[in-house]
Amino acid sequence: MKKNLKGDKSREVYFERLDKIVKRKNKKVDFSGMSPYEIINYLREKDIRKNYKVLPSNRFFKRTVIISCCMVFLVLSYSITGTYSVINQNIEILVNKIDGKNNESDIIESYLDYVIHGDFQNLINAYRNNSSISIESHLELVTLLSSINNISQAKEELTLLKNKISHNTLVRNQSDHKNNVYKLLDNLFLYNSLEEAREILDKNVQNLGDEIRFKEKEILYNLLSNNPDNALFIYNGIDLSSINDIDDIISYSKLSVIFNRFDNSLNGIIKILVSDPENTDVLSVIDMIKYYDMNKANDSLNFFIESQGATPELRFIRAIINIKDVSKTQSNLEDVYEFSKKYHGNMLSNGIRLEILTNANRLDDVDVLLNELKSIKDKNFYVYYILAKHNLKLQNYNESLNNITQSIKLNSDFALSYDVLLNVLVGQNKILNMNYFYLKMKSLDILNTYIDKEFVLKYTNEFNDVNSALDILKFSNKISIYESGLKYQAAKIYIDLKKYEEAKVKLREAIALNEDSIYVRTYGVLLLNMGEVGPGIDSIRRAYELNPKDILNLNNAGAYYANIENNIQRAFSNVESAYEGLDDSYSEYEAFIIRENYFKLKAIYDNATGETLSEEIPILDYLY
Repeated sequence: MKKNLKGDKSREVYFERLDKIVKRKNKKVDFSGMSPYEIINYLREKDIRKNYKVLPSNRFFKRTVIISCCMVFLVLSYSITGTYSVINQNIEILVNKIDGKNNESDIIESYLDYVIHGDFQNLINAYRNNSSISIESHLELVTLLSSINNISQAKEELTLLKNKISHNTLVRNQSDHKNNVYKLLDNLFLYNSLEEAREILDKNVQNLGDEIRFKEKEILYNLLSNNPDNALFIYNGIDLSSINDIDDIISYSKLSVIFNRFDNSLNGIIKILVSDPENTDVLSVIDMIKYYDMNKANDSLNFFIESQGATPELRFIRAIINIKDVSKTQSNLEDVYEFSKKYHGNMLSNGIRLEILTNANRLDDVDVLLNELKSIKDKNFYVYYILAKHNLKLQNYNESLNNITQSIKLNSDFALSYDVLLNVLVGQNKILNMNYFYLKMKSLDILNTYIDKEFVLKYTNEFNDVNSALDILKFSNKISIYESGLKYQAAKIYIDLKKYEEAKVKLREAIALNEDSIYVRTYGVLLLNMGEVGPGIDSIRRAYELNPKDILNLNNAGAYYANIENNIQRAFSNVESAYEGLDDSYSEYEAFIIRENYFKLKAIYDNATGETLSEEIPILDYLY
């Protein structure tokens, strides 16, 4: 029957529930080939069998009448119309009544299915109508409401939750209460409810003030309140050697990345790996480091190796940082092997090894490792995550979806799992609520600026939503005050929006932190477009000095010599080098401009003889 129904794909959830109802009694029934009459008769008989042993009650009679009315209505609709459209529209009501369960609890229990099908409104209604809603469910409701841009109601829920936690004094020193306080604060920060966050901090400072994670929240509050000096003061007061709790070390390591202290962050990761070599949270810390500044990450790591020796932990970190560099495949595998040799049977290293082999297209080795992973009887969430990530790379979307849902059901607090799920749904061309995935991941890992960068690229490149991208960057730039790349991303969006003054400010901030040739080049071209020719040319020349091998700098150097110096020989030499260096890593627009500049000059200049065929030198285009 299901295959005959057309319309909203979210209705498929209820047909899946029909199967689940039957499977509870270990009797499998295939509904796909049954008519409406057969389905309804089967479910009616099943319902009677389930209840015949007990004395009938008013509740049972009432339920029976309601179910019977639903059945008659759907049968008559099919008889009269000869179509399944009415059944398709009302299948939710029928299944919920026959199932006899609390509909809200059942929906909440299956929340991931609703997220995958994009059925957010039913999820929101279920969370709202459930009287026994937990703190975690309250927070999920906040995420759901915000994801559909209902910010006012999300903040109302946060206020209710704040009052609920504030009044809960009986568990003031218990870990559950502490975790609830920290989760609430993260959500208050995420939705810019700083006054309420301050209130929570003040109420808990006496009991929690000495804890590292509480200090993390104080740091976040100060950063978001534009008090970076206070935030840095609190951070500098933390001593890694006195921290033993793994979650606290993770927190400190991420704070260290934010404050551009890679040395402290690396020391934290090493300490975690030594005491808990299976800890998956180190992956997000390493992501933060390498996407903050890849060159600095490698420099810091090399310094550690020179001073401490190539320990298995440092080698393992090096392999993760360079995991995408296929030229380092063998050395990466050797690094992972040393770590797994010290920590025998380590699953974290298996995940990294699989990714290295897959990137290098070593299919035979991949198959061997995959068979080992698949043969594990009691797979934990990380094994499913490894399999999901691998299948995603191979574009086996259905298998990846199955793996990642299993992973999330086993551990719904691992933020990276939602990134895999999002990319699977993108690969399946499903309609997405991007806001949900961003807010979900940030609520689980608020310090992780790599999440911000990833979603900025997704919003701008895949969904053409620059406003959402800018909102993310405004938030992350307040937190990661030393991260030049975030400021550059904001500047590029402002340039696309033709908000040149805002772009100019962000580029100056980025260059002040890191005089990268890309930032300087972009700043120079921006100044030219704003009519500030002198400073613009100076910046373009400076960008070339910083990196004369950069293709876009070569193009701009050629444009400078053609447009400003009227030196066609030097102009052609630079543009020709840019043209010859083109590859697939450059955008279509960049490739188009470089080729156009090259052929403009080639048409009037003979490089072999140095002869100029025209006195009029064409105007060449610059590239950001």
